[in-house]
Amino acid sequence: MVFVVEKWEDIEECVRYARYVLYQVIDLGDVVELRVKTGKLGWLGVFKKESSELQRILRKLKDYGAIRVLKSIPDENFLS
Repeated sequence: MVFVVEKWEDIEECVRYARYVLYQVIDLGDVVELRVKTGKLGWLGVFKKESSELQRILRKLKDYGAIRVLKSIPDENFLS
């Protein structure tokens, strides 16, 4: 289970010190959804594609060594 927090600032401190940080960018047409997970905490944000706030957060994730997730596949389907 992932506990989703409300604000980026709520998870940013965890992102800074976590061993593994995962993030996913999901294209929803005119906007993108950004999902960030560290441990059991997660955060979701929706941004216009050209948003400076989105670019700022993505730069921070890169600086912190976050790993980009392309897609999710259930364990039982991964090697079948």
